[in-house]
Parts: sequence; C-alpha cells; structure tokens
Amino acid sequence: MNKLLSEFLGILILPAYLIATILIGRACNRRRPKANDFLNASRSLPLWVVVASFLSANCGAVDIIGLSALAAQYGVQAFHFYWIGSIPGMVFLAGVMIPIYMRSGVRSLPEYLEKRFDARMRLINSWLILGMVTTFSGIGLYAMAQALYVVLGWPFFSSTLLAATIVLIYVLLGGLRATIYNEVFQLLVIILSLLPLLLFTTTAFHGSSNLSGSYWRLWASLPAVSHTAILDRFGVIAGLGFVLGFGYWCTDFVMIQRVLTARTIRMGRLVPLLAGFGKLGFSLLLTVPALGAATFLGRRMPASFDQTLPALMAASYGPALLGLGMTGLLASLMAGLAANVSAFSAIWTEEIYRRNIRPGEVEEHYIHIGRVSVVAAVALSLTTSYMPFYFHSLMEYVQMIVSLVGAPFFAVFLIGIFTRRATSRGAAIGLCSGIFLALVHHAMVAVRWLVYGSLMSANFYVAVYSFLASLGMGLLFSRKTERKSDLQLERLVYWGRHPDDPAQVSAVWWLLAFLLLAACVMLNYVWR
Repeated sequence: MNKLLSEFLGILILPAYLIATILIGRACNRRRPKANDFLNASRSLPLWVVVASFLSANCGAVDIIGLSALAAQYGVQAFHFYWIGSIPGMVFLAGVMIPIYMRSGVRSLPEYLEKRFDARMRLINSWLILGMVTTFSGIGLYAMAQALYVVLGWPFFSSTLLAATIVLIYVLLGGLRATIYNEVFQLLVIILSLLPLLLFTTTAFHGSSNLSGSYWRLWASLPAVSHTAILDRFGVIAGLGFVLGFGYWCTDFVMIQRVLTARTIRMGRLVPLLAGFGKLGFSLLLTVPALGAATFLGRRMPASFDQTLPALMAASYGPALLGLGMTGLLASLMAGLAANVSAFSAIWTEEIYRRNIRPGEVEEHYIHIGRVSVVAAVALSLTTSYMPFYFHSLMEYVQMIVSLVGAPFFAVFLIGIFTRRATSRGAAIGLCSGIFLALVHHAMVAVRWLVYGSLMSANFYVAVYSFLASLGMGLLFSRKTERKSDLQLERLVYWGRHPDDPAQVSAVWWLLAFLLLAACVMLNYVWR
C-alpha cells in the first residue's frame, strides 16, 4: 500500500507543478497600460522577489546540468565556477555597476550603451544579445531533454517540445512578471528536490580512491601557467575569475534585467550580495553529489557527463522522491529557458522593433509583438537545442560562447564606465577586434593548430586575449574630437560624486560584501 501511494505521489508531483506554473502566469496577467510592464517590469518588484528571481534565473541548465557534469569530469575544479567565477563578479556588480545602471535611468543594457556611446552601439548589442539568448534557450531545452531521457526514456524531440510548450504558455500569459514569480516558486522546488541527493550520495566518498588525487585538489594540482594542462592558475584567475566571471555578472542581459526590477538603487545593490550567499549554498548542493558519481553509480555511470545528475536521481531516489527530483530538475531548467525567452522578447520588441522598425505605435501593439516574439524565441530554441551534442560537455560549449561575445563586450563596458575618453567609434572597433580574434583563435583550436590541455582551458585563454584586444583597440581608436562632454557623461561614468547615491546603506553593503568574500576565501582554503 505504501509503495502504491509513493508511486502515485511520484506521478502526481510533476503535473501538479506544471499546472501551478501556468496558474501563476495567469495570475500575473493583469491589465497593463504599457509594454514595459509586460517586457521589463522595471522598478516594480519587492527586494525578496528580485533576489529569489536573480538566483533562480542563474540556476538553470548551466548550473544544474552543466556544472554537475563538470564536477563529474574534472572533480573539485567545478568549484572555481562558483568561488572564483561568480562571487567576486557579483560583489563588483553590486558595488560598482548597479548604481551606474540605475541612476542613469535605463531599463536595459542596450539603452545604457546608447546613452554612453550612440544608437549604433545599442543596436549592435541588441542583435548580439538576441543571438546569445537564443543559444542559451537551446541549451535549456537540451538539458531538459537529457534529464527526461535518462529518467523516463523519452526521445529528445518529444522532451524539448513538452518543456517548450509549458514555458511558452506561462510567459505568454504574464510576460516577465510571470517569469519572475515563477522563478521564485521554482527556486523552492529546486532546493527541496536536491537536498535528499546531497545526503544520499555522500556515502560514495567513503573509501573512494579519488580522495587523495588531483580530482579533489582545488589549487595544489594546478600549474601556474601551462597550455598543456587541463586547467592552470592563470586561466582560472584571469580568464574565468576576471574576464568571464565579471563579464557575465556585469553585462548579462537576463541578470541585469532582474536587478532593474528592484524599486530603488539601495535595493538593487543588495540583490547580488544576498543572492551570492545562495550561490555559495548551491555550489555544495549541486557539485558535491556529482563528485562521487563515478563511485556511486559504478557501471551505471552514463557515457555523457551531462546526464550525471539525472542518473544519480534515478539510482538513489524512490518513486515519490524521483517525482520530486524530476520536478526540481525541470523547474530549474524551465527557469533558465523562460528567462532567456523573456529576454529575447524584450530585446526584439523594445530595442529593435519599437526603435528601428515601427516606432510610435500604441502600447497594445508592442505587447502583441512581444507575445509573437516569445513564440519565435521558443521555435528558434528548438533548432539550437541540437548544438550541444557537438561538445564533450555543456559547460565547454557555454564558455566558448561567452568567450566569443561576452569578453569583448565586457571590455567595451569597462572603457565606457571607467574612462571619459572612450568614443562610439573606438568601442565599435574594439568590439569587432575582440570578436574577430576570438573567432580566429577558436578556429585554430578546432583544427589543432593551437593545442590546449582541454577546451575549457582554451576558452579561458581566448577570453583574456579577446578582452585585451577589445580594450586596447577601443582606447586606441577613440579620438579626442569625438568624445562626449562631462555634462553628457553625467551619471553614466564611475568617476565623480553623485548626491543621490545611497551612501546611508554603505555600512550594510560593506558588511554583506565582507562576509560573502570571507566565506569564499575560507572555502577556497578548505578545498585547496
């Protein structure tokens, strides 16, 4: 009787969750007079909602599937993506970038680039973001299909179609607001589904032969600089920790879009810090079970590292827990997919269609276009979901994309925010130079004219090279005669005092930042 009840609950959990997400989307479908409420929801949400959404949107396919696969493949090196590649960048975002974004009054990153440079840079950024979020949406569908295949045996196309349909329904119903409130709900489901796995799989560590090897050494096993090593310290610190880590957190459209929904600058500056503590928790919740996967699963270890986490759930959970676990996996993956689909809709409608194709229409027209673009985004995601099959692991694919586009754009943002001399011409040439260099470098790695110990290491190095190229060329080609005046740059650059900055919360901010960084340093020391 208990077994039947457990199986019934396991079957019931996933449909109940899917219905709940649609109901949340329906509840958010209130009358909205402006397209911004549907597409961006700027300055309209309470702090706790923004923090939960910020964390949940980041815990999508890359974390749930990608980083667990990385832990199974490389060992504790996966922690670098949290403690080096995330926490410092989140603190920098909270302390430096958010006040500039929010006091400038912009609703998106492309809008900031227009104010700082010109409309050309806004349009270039918009098209590149469209390409990136479409790719990341495909990654989310790929990850969901992997989970459903391992646990339920469903074919790839059927799995992606089901997940895409559910996300399509609730995003169409409520727009970004529905996406964000669903992310809050999904975060709770994710945590509940992963906690039992952490407890069950730690038994695999006892007697494991890997405990004394490089698989379990975070820093001691890494050479200082070595192209032939799987990873080295220079690549981890400069490539992942600075260029890719800071670049992602400070210039990712989805992350900044959520921060900009906070009602004030004071709230916005707290969002990454509070979410950072959750990120530290997720580093253990996701990575530790995967570290013992090979020992725990034995012959059941899947051929693809991307199937590690669902395989662990299938091997260790009973019917009821497996239902909860699968629901948690789908919740996390749907959160990332919905975030990128909503971002696609906002970018296409607000940054490209409204500004360059059909300006001056009524707000209802843009809401309609936003909904049409959601459908287009999901359709494009289905096509890009097949790309990860060409890579050994999901994280290698993700880091290649970010090194190609994200690193050059991070350089453009830095010269725009921290110098007054940067011009639109210099920024455009710098951006193109960095992307071109990254493309050439990746091509040389693909044909093995350049050889690295791993594709991940190549991604870290090319990120540094493309960043430096964009930075140098951007400053070199910025002519003095084309620079904007100090009055035009007011509130758009870092230098200078601003009377409306929330100085009264600086003590709280510094305390949270210190505790977050101290925890990060301590964890690096313990796992050294």
